[in-house]
Amino acid sequence: MPILNLIKLSLILGSAITLIHQWPALFEQLPVDWLAILLSYGVSFLSFYWITKAVIKSPPSELAGPDTAQFNPQHLEALYKQASLVERNAHKANRVFSHQLQYIKKLLAKTKKLEHGDDYDAAHASLVKELAVLEHHVERIVTEMNKNVKLGEKLQQSIANIDPEIGVL
Repeated sequence: MPILNLIKLSLILGSAITLIHQWPALFEQLPVDWLAILLSYGVSFLSFYWITKAVIKSPPSELAGPDTAQFNPQHLEALYKQASLVERNAHKANRVFSHQLQYIKKLLAKTKKLEHGDDYDAAHASLVKELAVLEHHVERIVTEMNKNVKLGEKLQQSIANIDPEIGVL
């Protein structure tokens, strides 16, 4: 707190204390106690000065509020594990999608080579069956990706609660 603010606060408090202690001198014919007035202002100034120094020098644990509970090591370790899980799931989904893409390219090549003839119906039925299996796999992958997205959103919110600047990334 700047010294000017300390002086202002001590003048206000000192004046209030002086008014209370010097009340009889103000309205009656009693002498003014100048030492009491000086002490009122001096003690007010020193009190505010020491209080601000104590607050500035106090360790963070004394100033800790309810939000600092989020910074405990177990919570950070849990966030790290959650981030690792999101990363692992993303890599797994990437591998599966790459594999499915190769499978789709193989089916496309088969479809392009398909010609009318004796084995056309058998090849067509085989392709329809493979496409149904592929559709089932893609649906499962999309379900897993949706779970991973929700997990990632929870992770992002948890990190934003700790440090909003990181949570935006």
